[in-house]
Amino acid sequence: MLVTVTLNAAIDKTYRLSHFRSGELHRTGDVLSLPGGKGINVARVAKALGQDVVASGFVAGHNGRFIAEGCEREGITSSFIETRGESRLCLAFLDEQEKTVTEVLEQGLSPSEEEISRLQTRLIELADQAQYMVFSGSLPGGVPTETYAALVRGVAGKGTGTACVLDTSGQALLEGIKATPSLIKPNRPEAEAILGFSLDSDEARCRAIRELRERGAQRVLLSLGEEGAWFGDGQETWRISAIPLADAEVKNTVGCGDSMLAGVLVGKLRGLAWPDSIWLGMACGAANTRSFGAGMIELDDVQQLRSQPMHVERVE
Repeated sequence: MLVTVTLNAAIDKTYRLSHFRSGELHRTGDVLSLPGGKGINVARVAKALGQDVVASGFVAGHNGRFIAEGCEREGITSSFIETRGESRLCLAFLDEQEKTVTEVLEQGLSPSEEEISRLQTRLIELADQAQYMVFSGSLPGGVPTETYAALVRGVAGKGTGTACVLDTSGQALLEGIKATPSLIKPNRPEAEAILGFSLDSDEARCRAIRELRERGAQRVLLSLGEEGAWFGDGQETWRISAIPLADAEVKNTVGCGDSMLAGVLVGKLRGLAWPDSIWLGMACGAANTRSFGAGMIELDDVQQLRSQPMHVERVE
């Protein structure tokens, strides 16, 4: 089983506009409202691939009920901790003319120490059945930057064998790495921000994987968009080319990284080798670009994209 943890869950609202201009009045075409946040996006794609998945984290108020009930309607088991306040809204405006996405993200709720402790207890209970537990997204406002590290240590310390995966950024990532997660998945800007150097060469990318592992991550998956991905586990380092996409196919890039991570973990749960799992993940990420909403895929798209020749090269 796969468990996803979203501390800053949201209602994701996506608007399709013929054009988006600052200072103008816009009337929307299509509008899509979904349970959101990076972990929930991972859960949605994993479920679409046929994987049993539980979504946990924090929800609050009317928006929180929409999130939890929406997960259940999609076949995702809901196991959230309810807190005070109101879960946030995240807005995405798709400009069909310019092929751009503009996002407006609320900060979100601020769970108390007692509520974080309740979540820790819940996650330890869920870990008894989980092969992977994914901690994804930003931290809520006011929450200590070491929160992910504490949650990962709490799960790992119970000896359940659950592999903890961390997908966040900034100080939360720097602190979280210290808890030795099984896998981290930074994109290029996220990795560059915490490492302090550009990932503009093969040498720099190998160095990045080495340094992130030295800081505590057991495995590193660098997501490089159109340049594909790099993966290292201390024994081998692989470079995997991206799946080519025509510009006309790309409708929305929000949620591609989450879709990729879902595919990777489903691949591992099915017993695939890391390069093959990453290729499945890349097919899911590419399939997400064809959708209107974040973390949405069509299985036919995934199969068609995955059937393309895989270009994998061992670098170290």
